[in-house]
Amino acid sequence: MVKLLTFLAMAVSLFGQADIYFSPAFDTQEARSGLESISRTDLEAHLRFLASDITEGRATGEPGLDVAAEYIASQFRRIGLTPLGSGESYFQRYELLKTKLGKGNELSLLLDHGSGSTRERFQYGEDFFVSPRGLTGRMEIQAPILFAGYGITAEEYHYNDYSRITAENSVVLIIDGEPELNNPSRFNGKSDTRYADLREKLTTAKNNGAVAVLIASNPKTDELFSDKYKRWKSWLRRDSMSLPTSKTTVPVFTISETTADKIVSSAGKSLRELQIELESEGTSNSQALTGSYIRLNVDIEKETIVSQNVAGYFPGSDPFIGHETVAVSAHYDHVGKNADGEIYYGADDNGTGTSALIEIAEASVSNKNPPRRGFLFLAVSGEERGLLGSNYYVNKPLLPLTNTVANLNIDMIGRNAPDSVYVIGSNMISEDLHAINEFTASQMDEMFLNYRYNSKDDPQRFYYRSDHYNFAQLGIPIIFYFAGTHKDYHKPTDTVDKINFAKLEKVSRLVFLTGWGVANNDTRPRKNTGQLPKLPDQIKY
Repeated sequence: MVKLLTFLAMAVSLFGQADIYFSPAFDTQEARSGLESISRTDLEAHLRFLASDITEGRATGEPGLDVAAEYIASQFRRIGLTPLGSGESYFQRYELLKTKLGKGNELSLLLDHGSGSTRERFQYGEDFFVSPRGLTGRMEIQAPILFAGYGITAEEYHYNDYSRITAENSVVLIIDGEPELNNPSRFNGKSDTRYADLREKLTTAKNNGAVAVLIASNPKTDELFSDKYKRWKSWLRRDSMSLPTSKTTVPVFTISETTADKIVSSAGKSLRELQIELESEGTSNSQALTGSYIRLNVDIEKETIVSQNVAGYFPGSDPFIGHETVAVSAHYDHVGKNADGEIYYGADDNGTGTSALIEIAEASVSNKNPPRRGFLFLAVSGEERGLLGSNYYVNKPLLPLTNTVANLNIDMIGRNAPDSVYVIGSNMISEDLHAINEFTASQMDEMFLNYRYNSKDDPQRFYYRSDHYNFAQLGIPIIFYFAGTHKDYHKPTDTVDKINFAKLEKVSRLVFLTGWGVANNDTRPRKNTGQLPKLPDQIKY
């Protein structure tokens, strides 16, 4: 027994030392043959097919995406990756609910005067419009209405629009944006925080039990409601997609300031007056609107379609850690064609990331020295429709997520500054992963890491806008490699001729070498404790 206890103590000590003596450095020469196999010539060949007329813009649910999926699978087969799908397939197929707005959308205000009631019907396109995102079927709701300020709960700013109201089974009316308060340590109007984002507000409303949200145009904005509707009109006509779910959905109605004034009239003030009161007092003035009820109908048409992720696996060689996996991901879908049949080629978004994924897979397999941990190469669909493919994967993983030590996600890496790439999220979950990536960059010529968007509060919200986010939500360390948007973003002019293939090669090599460093480290990336350090915009080694 004494010998056994001694052995256990030594084992604990050794594991403790492995944690204490983590080092981001590794022998890059061991990955040299794989690194040099990544070439701009091969990257261009992949991209010219993926962003061609044949793939028709790669829209999820359309035939062009299936063509792209077959191409990626054929490359995985050629490289020698192990298929993980059913029947030795490289495809992970999943169902999507495809919906679009019908013509029967209604919004009414019911006022109870005690001795009687009145009803005011609002006009679609003039007084309100409905967002189809996330809605899975027709809905009919009648419920009391509450004014909930800006609809924000932010503990770090000591601000809570729901502290004075109970939103359970109610409709909440909130103001677009966030408050402008004089206290410089709180909301100050210079730039929006993440709490101004509608998705954040919807989550907060749902968590407080709201059954629907009316979001009113901010009285401080110069944009007319009619102009806002024109700007959104084509998007509202698009099909929406979502994963089938049993969770309840909170419908969102965008309303004009005039409509909002009528709804809050029982408070004895206009929306603008309520806003001024809130911001001058520096605290929420949320309140129930006594005797006021909202009746709404959402008209949704729906059908079920099938899409697929493409997954290939290269197992690790180490008998002790070979079962652990580094997941490298990129979305291969884009937005398809417009109503006139014009193709949105999506060369940069995300033909570049998909081409890099294929080349990194080939580099990993062809390298003379095999990796200690395994690699999962995951091309996901549905990103443009709400990160759907990666969401499905993390809920139905082909490899255990407990053994997935990191996710390196690649999205748009072929344009803008030739010698730098934006790195997002690298230190948010694991400083170890961040350190490995920095060491890797230090071993490469003219490779700048730009941290400009590395914040959860950045107004562009890039941290939330690509497939790494679904891994991050589960606590898996991530890095998002991104070269920034440009004038051709989501336009037919995002074409192959505008890609900087020297940059694409350089960033692809950075991702491969970082993945190699993670795969061969003695310890998996440890998770952070405490507050994250602030990073400069750009670091050069």
